[in-house]
Amino acid sequence: MKIRGYCLFFVAALCLLLSGCGLKDYPTYTYQLSNKLGERYLINYCEQTGYPDNSTRVKIFKEKEKIGDYDGGAYTGCDSYIPSQIMLIASKDKVDYYYMKSQFGEYIIADGVLDVKMNFNMIRIGVQPNELNDMDKRSYSKLAAAVRNAVTADEAKKRFSACGYSSDSFITFYNYKD
Repeated sequence: MKIRGYCLFFVAALCLLLSGCGLKDYPTYTYQLSNKLGERYLINYCEQTGYPDNSTRVKIFKEKEKIGDYDGGAYTGCDSYIPSQIMLIASKDKVDYYYMKSQFGEYIIADGVLDVKMNFNMIRIGVQPNELNDMDKRSYSKLAAAVRNAVTADEAKKRFSACGYSSDSFITFYNYKD
């Protein structure tokens, strides 16, 4: 009889645990973000909860074209991964290079066919080279070279200045060579 009671308790506890382990999407929120260059972006985001981790799913659109789609952990809060600044830096060889800033950090997004082995076609800038592993250093260097090939430092600084954005992290990234 005791074994039966333990089995029933175990099955009930297991059902309770598994019911909380599913992925649940919360409502999707949308807002428009624009810069002083007249570029307008549509940002969709939604928090996803699933045991044991939470994440935030973010999609960025320019007009009707999706330029970014990524997940971010919710450990520092859902809003940390949502863009607050975004701008097109340059376009070359069917690849558009965007600058994006959120509370969590600054990023370069490469929208198009460019194989630099980055997650979500984006890389975080403003990090110290000693914080990068060898593979990340190669990706960082390859993307920096592609951006240098697409735009001059002066042209990029003018775009940042026109938007009222700081170009410090971008220029450090721009000049990176492994």
